[in-house]
Amino acid sequence: MWPFQKKKIDMKGISFSQLDSTEGFDDNQNINPDVWIETTPLNSMVDDPETMGLPSPDANEDEIYRLASELSSFRESISIPNDGVYCPICHIANIDLDKLRTPCPKCGRELLKFGWD
Repeated sequence: MWPFQKKKIDMKGISFSQLDSTEGFDDNQNINPDVWIETTPLNSMVDDPETMGLPSPDANEDEIYRLASELSSFRESISIPNDGVYCPICHIANIDLDKLRTPCPKCGRELLKFGWD
């Protein structure tokens, strides 16, 4: 018997496990852990982001980060090969998962788990 209780996450209305994406697939290939890649907020790419579990385009940084942190917690609960980290406020990503929950080099918020595919 597993001695720990699993955290329950309400998945109703969630279509994504992160709030940003990179320009293309495999953007994480052939870079080193010192390289940061620009990301794009997913809510800027869809017509009605709120119905997909994304923040409103006019959401403030605190709300965006709160939601991104919740999604990261879900993503952190499962092992996904090749995940990295990102900042949903500064819109940057890095391949080094060891940086997870360490300060963003730009804004100081904790870096969150990021999927490259």
